[in-house]
Amino acid sequence: MDFFGIGLPEIIFILLIAFVLFGPKRIVEISRTAGNVMRNLSKDASDIQEKLNEELEGEKPGGHGTVDRRSDQAKP
Repeated sequence: MDFFGIGLPEIIFILLIAFVLFGPKRIVEISRTAGNVMRNLSKDASDIQEKLNEELEGEKPGGHGTVDRRSDQAKP
């Protein structure tokens, strides 16, 4: 497993140092806060991407605000 160029032994070492520095109760708080931040960032990024896609669809020929003439044609 390689996460940002850091292997599993390095991640374990960093977690052990954090455990010693902050203690078990503070680690839980930090983890919870980090999870909330990541969830909010992910949600915000999704919202921005969705709005950007909506704007780009509006600029395409045949996008929002245009009439699809093919649906008006008679079917055989």
